[in-house]
Amino acid sequence: MTIKIQWHRFGLATIDALLVAIALYAGYMLRFEFHVSPEDQRQYLLVTPALVMVRISCFYGFMLYRGVLRYASTAELYAIFTSTVVGTVVLSFANLFLAPMVPAINGLPEFHGKLQRLPWSIVVIEFVFTLLLIGGAHFSRRVLVFKWFRRESAETQHRVLVVGAGDAGEALARHLLTTEGSPYVPVAFVDDDPNKKGMRIHGLTVAGTTSDLGTLIEHHKADEVLIAMEKAEPEHLRNLLEVCRGVHVGFKIVPSVNELLAGRVSINQIRPVEIEDLLGRDPVRLELPAGENYVDDQVIMVTGAGGSIGSELCRQLLNLNPKRIVLYGHGENSIYDISMELSVHVDAGIISPVIGDIRDSSKLRATIARYKPTIFFHAAAHKHVPLMEAHPDEAVKNNIIGTRNVAEAAREAGAKKFILISSDKAVRPTNVMGATKRVAEMMIFCMSRKGPTPQFTAVRFGNVLGSRGSVIPLFRRQIAAGGPITITHPDIVRYFMTIPEAVSLVIRAGSSPEQRRLFVLDMGEPVKIVDLACNLIRLSGFEPEKEIPIVFTGLRPGEKLIEELLTESEDVQHTDIGKVLSAVPDRVDCDTLWKTVEELETAANQQDHEGIRHLLQRIVPDYIPAAHTGKTPTGTPSVSVGNSLG
Repeated sequence: MTIKIQWHRFGLATIDALLVAIALYAGYMLRFEFHVSPEDQRQYLLVTPALVMVRISCFYGFMLYRGVLRYASTAELYAIFTSTVVGTVVLSFANLFLAPMVPAINGLPEFHGKLQRLPWSIVVIEFVFTLLLIGGAHFSRRVLVFKWFRRESAETQHRVLVVGAGDAGEALARHLLTTEGSPYVPVAFVDDDPNKKGMRIHGLTVAGTTSDLGTLIEHHKADEVLIAMEKAEPEHLRNLLEVCRGVHVGFKIVPSVNELLAGRVSINQIRPVEIEDLLGRDPVRLELPAGENYVDDQVIMVTGAGGSIGSELCRQLLNLNPKRIVLYGHGENSIYDISMELSVHVDAGIISPVIGDIRDSSKLRATIARYKPTIFFHAAAHKHVPLMEAHPDEAVKNNIIGTRNVAEAAREAGAKKFILISSDKAVRPTNVMGATKRVAEMMIFCMSRKGPTPQFTAVRFGNVLGSRGSVIPLFRRQIAAGGPITITHPDIVRYFMTIPEAVSLVIRAGSSPEQRRLFVLDMGEPVKIVDLACNLIRLSGFEPEKEIPIVFTGLRPGEKLIEELLTESEDVQHTDIGKVLSAVPDRVDCDTLWKTVEELETAANQQDHEGIRHLLQRIVPDYIPAAHTGKTPTGTPSVSVGNSLG
């Protein structure tokens, strides 16, 4: 392979040497108006080898032969120009100082017994011709190789239309055209700016706007459409998806336009459009400001570390240089999986998996005493609304007693921060799960009155897409089975957020210096579940109702049509963190709260379901229990949208 590369470079250098000789001869011909005397011809033959050596040495010095032909760019053009200038400076120096020192040679032009200098006009003309010939040769070679490369691989590649002829589209097309083995070959651009129509980028025409997409797909025989737009509105994506489905072609999107422009996106990261792309708002990315990394060199404990939220929390925390992360959870398989995943990236000593239940106070305290965590992220919780309606005793034991155990142990251990992951179902709850999460919020804020540490904070989530038990996996299973998709009510709406959004909100909220604060993410407008289902059916290549039916099963006990994030009585404030709101929770009679929590624990141990609901109403005045049967849900599962935690 090395020999092949060396011969390749030698061949390029040989061609450039011939071009340098031609450039010098052009200088002689133009200087002497195409009548070169025998003496000047002999001078040309003497000067040419020396000039070729100088020029090729400069080209090698500026690494002109290390580039890949089809990647020739403005950087190479700059190298050609700079190396040519340096070579001309060397030639000028030799012509000015060395030539007069050489004695006259018979048959060559001479001046007062010394070798005559080259006419300066020849030096200038040779410079111009060298620049033009070398630059033209390198870029013409690029074009020839580029066309050969495209023609050779076109038979095995998917023909694609690139939607977006801006910086992102240009970067994507260039990436596809210059990547050997790319599964895609772009055939044209599509852009909604009518002024770009007919323009050419990398030899590809901007063929029309997205309103012409169906016609353009057929005209260019495109197999797929790739979206490379700096800002792709969800409604626009839905329309494009419909067009592509109508002509039976694939539809994919570039995951990160910024990374694409920075050259960090590879072809295998081009992915199908996901349901998250159609939410109706841009994803929110919350980064810790410089100097506010409160996780740095700290021991972190994450409860529920094996869950969707807990595991993603561990992944993101790992990037913030913690001293140790204690992965605490009762599911051995999920804890094993996340610990193995994280241990690949860091020293295994940083990851400490622990199998334990937050309801087991002694195991919890022993773990805290062993590892001495200073920051707690409490993600462990029961979250499924219908199941918790049928088993309120379990909701109390896990969401209330378990939270009390973790918070008390953290306070006694002198922890710095405690961040509770709560739910929008805690607002005016109509179900046991929401009511128990509201009590969990009350408890940690009552604990915060016992001392300045730890700093207690709560974060309320909407429904988290992709978390365990969320609507998306259920919808996909139902679509794969041929339907029907089951939804409880045609008018049910929910706020949605992605797992990375949810976790970044938790980490960012933890940086707040304020005690007793609730944080929520402004998630835009709520989404109708039936619209979400229809979009997912279309993304799967089917037509709603015609191919995949949708069945409405009726609201389940404890389920609301509309979820809220905050109440009117909570003092809502905007923060300096984009899209994040904070609130001061309602004041609570803490003595009554702790007494009722003890009664709830007793009722849960006795499986007194009616007693549990009565006690929850006592301390959560706006908890209005829905009609309930006390039976475990059976039959075909329908979407109750009960998962808001992960």
